[in-house]
Amino acid sequence: MGSHTLFTALIVAALGLSQLDSCLAIQCYNCTSTDNGENCLKNPASFSTVDCTNDCFTSAEPGNITRGCLSGDANCSGFNCNSCNSDKCNTNLVCQQCLGQAECGSSNVTDTKYNVVCGSTDQVCVNQVNENQTVTRQCGSACATDAKPDTCSSCNTALCNEGMYPTTRLQCYSCTGETCNTPAITSLTACELVSAQCYMTGTSATAMQRGCTSDAGAKCQVGSTDTSCVICNTTSCNNLAYERDAGTCIECTNCAAEQNTTIAKSCGKLTYNQEDLGCYTLNNGTVTRGCLTAEQGACTTENSCKKCSEANCNVAAEAVEFQCAMCSTLTDAKCQAGVDAPLTACTSNNCFYGYWNGAGIRGCFDQASELMQYQCVNEKSHECVQCTTSLCNKVPFSGADTLKKLSVGLLVGLVLALRYTLN
Repeated sequence: MGSHTLFTALIVAALGLSQLDSCLAIQCYNCTSTDNGENCLKNPASFSTVDCTNDCFTSAEPGNITRGCLSGDANCSGFNCNSCNSDKCNTNLVCQQCLGQAECGSSNVTDTKYNVVCGSTDQVCVNQVNENQTVTRQCGSACATDAKPDTCSSCNTALCNEGMYPTTRLQCYSCTGETCNTPAITSLTACELVSAQCYMTGTSATAMQRGCTSDAGAKCQVGSTDTSCVICNTTSCNNLAYERDAGTCIECTNCAAEQNTTIAKSCGKLTYNQEDLGCYTLNNGTVTRGCLTAEQGACTTENSCKKCSEANCNVAAEAVEFQCAMCSTLTDAKCQAGVDAPLTACTSNNCFYGYWNGAGIRGCFDQASELMQYQCVNEKSHECVQCTTSLCNKVPFSGADTLKKLSVGLLVGLVLALRYTLN
């Protein structure tokens, strides 16, 4: 009887301990990214739970995310593992961690070696630009609501702080030597510092160097006055070959009508540190077109010049006001050479120039006296020239007094008439 009672008591005790263990167990999510795929990383609550007598855990060992029951002798500490002791507590975010090293900003930081488990379910993934322009990625508190997204960015899904940060960070070609004249797309690299810019420099097609101004040993720095250094501030802007074609433009003189691109001419070559200047159209009474060069000076509306940057862009027709030089060598020193002589609009589309009684005269043919018009047209012994293109009477005078002289009275009258017209 005593033995039977003892056996019964043992069974009751065992059942009680079993129920006690069941009451003390916690529920933990159980999955691995190896077996269960991306959901174990991003959506652990989609998995069923298991009863665990010890803690729950989340582990982010390189290449695998694991969630489940922590065994009694297991070590779960550091950035790669976190344990907790409440039902369904092992839903910690996994974020990228990179603490101010060069690669934190100069790469996308997507390798699994950067994966860490956040220490609590209150933490989110954070990217932040440090005072020294490096980047920190880690688990932490959310950014302030008024933080600028290019200085602090936070998010609450797994690995959401991977990728380029800030998104405005420059990417520059980085290479040197013989293969650097035409840089490969694979050499495009994000700059280590947010404040960095791209540069290129070289002495020949086989001796180019490109990179970020923040690179160790960079040949060019922001603000450099070295004319061999080209600094630029947009992604992949340091891609110019040592020498390149300067493009093509229409080159012609006295060509107001619309031009055909088939007659365009090469503008030669430019080196990487020479600016593309483009084409020009100058309309100062006679239309001239050509390639802009640094030696030509400014091409502005103030000097009746228009410029454009695309190939063969200076083809459009130009409206030209018919003009003639109008002056006398007796009153204007510039009249002798004619190049810089005063101009006037002429409605008759007819200019003249000639030499009378020691004085050179230029003007609109319809504004000359009847006698001068008669002499220009009918007296072959008079060297008076008519012409019918704008500015055609700017031909220099020889200075020789070889023309037939008119009376002094006629000359004085002519000069006074011209001065009245010019005023």
